[in-house]
Amino acid sequence: MRERKQNRRAIVRSAPVWLRLLCRAGKNPGYRPPAVARGRLALILAGLLVSVASAAELDPLVDPANRIAPNEPAWKALAAEFAQKPDASARFSEQRFFPFRQKPVELRGESRVSSRHGLSLHYTEPEERTVILDTQGVLVRDARGDTAAPADPRANAATAALGRVLRFDLDALAADFELYGRREGRAWTLAFAPRAAELQQGVGLMVVAGEGASMHRIEFRRSPKQYVAILLGPARPTIFTADEIRRYFR
Repeated sequence: MRERKQNRRAIVRSAPVWLRLLCRAGKNPGYRPPAVARGRLALILAGLLVSVASAAELDPLVDPANRIAPNEPAWKALAAEFAQKPDASARFSEQRFFPFRQKPVELRGESRVSSRHGLSLHYTEPEERTVILDTQGVLVRDARGDTAAPADPRANAATAALGRVLRFDLDALAADFELYGRREGRAWTLAFAPRAAELQQGVGLMVVAGEGASMHRIEFRRSPKQYVAILLGPARPTIFTADEIRRYFR
């Protein structure tokens, strides 16, 4: 029991370590991880195989009455506001909920969004590392160097979807997701339900909430007990220096 708890802690707090492990195995088909690592990796894969709940089960917003089209005037005007936003940075916290934990694992850091360089999530707690999402895919950077995420169609689909959400590109999202929305004054909530099974498995239901051209919350929901919630603080318009670009992007 004690070893199982330790394994679970390692999974939810040190995912980049297992990205490296998978990368190494991909480069060397004969590579076999240590026994402990194999056990932890098995738990990760078991977690990925948890059945994905239907979108309607995950949020009441997913209802035919709330279906929207990206070309509706109100949503089109909001997308235009996002298109005019400058590069920015913001504090954030990320909560990861798992069926086998009573409380979520919480991570904190600072996000940086650049129209040219993509998204950078610099985690400062509990461990320091930077996750970069751009047109080249996902890169994890820590004290030991840079590690590209393994080639995985589902992971790539999730990365592309997140990029479209951050750009508020509803036209591109509508190609792969059913869009559901609700507005109350300047406040809004959107739910993106994947059309294809691959996206359902890799992304789950995406729920995004904000006010005006500011996002406050992004969630990736796979089941009522397994999801990730990213809470974004107020965005600060930022002109990134050459040093910041080198450190937080690629």
